[in-house]
Amino acid sequence: LQQFQGHDYLLINYEGTFSGSPHSQNDRYNFKTEENRAALLRAGGVSHASLANNHSFDFGPEGFQNTLQALQQHGVTPLGTDCFPVLLTNRHYRCAVLAASLTAHNETLCIAAADSLLKRVGDFKTEHPAVPLIVYIHWGLELQPRPADWQRRLAAELAATGVDAIIGHHPHVVQSIEFIGDVPVFYSLGNFVADAYLPSTDEAIIANLSISDKLETIRLAPITLIRYFPRMPERRRQLHIIQDFLQHSPEVALLESKAGWQVKPAEAVDFREAADLWLFSGRAFVAAVKKLATGPHLLTLLLPDGKSNTVSIHGSLSELKVADIDHDGKEDILLGIRKKVVFDTTRRKRLNVFSFRDNNLQPLWLGTKLIYNLVSFDTYSAEGLHYLTTVEEDSLGNRYAAVYEWDHFGFALNRLRRIHQDETTGY
Repeated sequence: LQQFQGHDYLLINYEGTFSGSPHSQNDRYNFKTEENRAALLRAGGVSHASLANNHSFDFGPEGFQNTLQALQQHGVTPLGTDCFPVLLTNRHYRCAVLAASLTAHNETLCIAAADSLLKRVGDFKTEHPAVPLIVYIHWGLELQPRPADWQRRLAAELAATGVDAIIGHHPHVVQSIEFIGDVPVFYSLGNFVADAYLPSTDEAIIANLSISDKLETIRLAPITLIRYFPRMPERRRQLHIIQDFLQHSPEVALLESKAGWQVKPAEAVDFREAADLWLFSGRAFVAAVKKLATGPHLLTLLLPDGKSNTVSIHGSLSELKVADIDHDGKEDILLGIRKKVVFDTTRRKRLNVFSFRDNNLQPLWLGTKLIYNLVSFDTYSAEGLHYLTTVEEDSLGNRYAAVYEWDHFGFALNRLRRIHQDETTGY
């Protein structure tokens, strides 16, 4: 924890009790330690500890009260013990954290069900609409790589109610990340200090949020657990941890720079940013883009059993999308690249598509001309088919929205319509 002491606040989920009570609840695992051990948390830089979890009552109400008092006596603020968010402030900004548990043995906590959580979030955002709110939540199924459907539905409801970020725990493994609009959802960070003997329980991530009057940046740090305690792994292991959860995290990208790993919606990536490596989620691979000091980008696919060959991308890379655009059951890489070509020496944005087939990353479509000049593109799915949507511009500056579908020879125009100059999306 020492490396995080420069931050304004450090929050943890504490699963156990600081208590000498002999009266445990009727459960297989009940955790406790001496009350003076709470001093170790503060010494490690912990500012807040959530007790909204399924172990806070391991030794009944007495153990819970002992834990509450031990934390407060040693300068650690408890979270999840009442119905209201805790405000975090520094000299310039403030945000709020609302801790909740939707697991067993929490019936006596104020927020122990989805409807009460939504109500408290709604009440707070009505009274404090300008204060960023983080929900710190204990939920989900243990040891599963993905959240349950009900969690994703609840996350969407929380986002619609005004939450600015959702940070989850309980499954003991890292689960997927997604963005609902601009709201990041970390369904499970994994373990931090634990007896990590089950598969994948020795890998985790730390979430680092920078907040002003809104959520500014999100970074994460992959960690490994060795003999119960966290360690910062070497870079190859970091990539392995990221690859594992990113393949379950659709439309999410990670950027590596000197500041660490930043998390973004894939659609928000700007290849002009100061980054050394970009990673994009796919179902069967992670698409990795590296920028060389000499200018070109390199594209490689990180696969479960290794990595693909590397393709050099010449020109200014602007966009990357992952979609099964040719309907063969395998995802493809669509790139927006501003460059010249042999038969058109005008430097303009062009669409290139690469596919991984026969164990080789290779061009699927290098067509450089659509109906008009490409401004931007996206993909969407309907009735099991994937379509390319574009915004294009003619020589007079008129803009058009087009939809193309793959016909085994390339992209065939499906629909085209004139749009206003300020429109940035098609159909």
